[in-house]
Amino acid sequence: MTLLSFITFIPTVILGTLIVHLIWPEKSLTAILLKFSLGTGLGLGISSILYFLVLQIAPGRVNMLILQAILLIPLFIASYSKAKFPRIADLQIPAMSWLQWGLFTIFIASLVISGLVFVNYITSRPQGVFDAWSIWNRAARFIHRDPENWIATLSPELPLLRHADYPLLIPLNVAWGWDLLGNETLRISMMQSILFTFGTIFLMFSALASTQTLGQASLASVILMGISGIVASGTNLVADVPVTYFVLASGILMYMFTQRNEFPLLILSGFMAGLAGWTKNEGLLFIAVSPFALIAAAPSKIRQSFLYYMAGLIIPLLVILYFKTLAPANDLMTNSGASLIEKITDLTRYELIIRSFATDVFRRETIFLFIYMLIMWNGFAWKRWHGILALAMLLVLQVLGYAGIYLITPYDLEWHLVTSQYRLFMQIIPLALFLCFSISTDPESVIFARKQVDS
Repeated sequence: MTLLSFITFIPTVILGTLIVHLIWPEKSLTAILLKFSLGTGLGLGISSILYFLVLQIAPGRVNMLILQAILLIPLFIASYSKAKFPRIADLQIPAMSWLQWGLFTIFIASLVISGLVFVNYITSRPQGVFDAWSIWNRAARFIHRDPENWIATLSPELPLLRHADYPLLIPLNVAWGWDLLGNETLRISMMQSILFTFGTIFLMFSALASTQTLGQASLASVILMGISGIVASGTNLVADVPVTYFVLASGILMYMFTQRNEFPLLILSGFMAGLAGWTKNEGLLFIAVSPFALIAAAPSKIRQSFLYYMAGLIIPLLVILYFKTLAPANDLMTNSGASLIEKITDLTRYELIIRSFATDVFRRETIFLFIYMLIMWNGFAWKRWHGILALAMLLVLQVLGYAGIYLITPYDLEWHLVTSQYRLFMQIIPLALFLCFSISTDPESVIFARKQVDS
């Protein structure tokens, strides 16, 4: 069943990768690895949207494997007809220095260890954490068992903490996976989590290998696995790692646009931002703040940039808006006007939020990375600075948005902070790491420049 669960998602990953390749026809070796990393999440996002549309039109009567195969045929034809597939002869592995080999070896070793830790955690707790089976797999079971009445999973009569208003990317992929296999195996949930967890790691590696160096990519990816908690969180089988993936992907693509001035990258960035919102409500906040970062990314080409970005965002955004007309109101909407004003004007709430946020912002790992970034700062480059400013704005506005949500929460504020803050910050840690290592000088330049000076 594990092998079948893996095979189930292969067409999905190929579908996403081909779409990325057609939109962004870069053919370098690092770009191909980046396309597979982007295609993994994009394919899962597109498949969930397709299945959601199927539920509206012909629930229970469309085979998702056949539907994806039908879509793959024109994608393959388009790729071949435009000669967009790279030749094997052009994919030469560049020569690597001893430093790069060393850092790459450490990255591979860390990847293996992370894989073993992931398997150990997930096999000892196959149902995931409480939220996994009470929210995400609960929704998947409603949809799988009775697709014609799938909307029952959005019932406002469900207990408040079952979050019937949560978007459906995760449960929809699980539901159609169960449909194909004819069995509610937990391996489907596990496989989706594996794809998002290690897709995030490879996304970090391939993006920095494309924009920086192999050594920088290896070092950043090792730190990502070591301090972010993404591997352990991935075994929870909830939506936090997928949101992390889409936030990182959208931010990386926006940054790469500022470096390459290739507008198709903004189409992908917008679609990834939309998929973040289709995954969990925190992603809706990311959709709201991303236009401000886009202004920083392309201040001289704002209109054109917005057109491309919205071209990618529009499909998932329309799906989200339609879904929200069906779903019950979010729990934050339970505030009355009087209580909302009372909370906004209560200074003790601001103090509590700032103190709580400080525990994550001023951790030892964060302080170390900040000092490292200052020491290894790569100087002022105007072209690169637009991308850095865009990423910084994404992070700052996302944190401010989190603070605003806590400020008006209908729950006990201390309880809400303790139970959810670590997850929210984990969703932006990889993007913060990417920013850190985009600003920092790569280790190759430091070591070999020092050797040249000494000689």
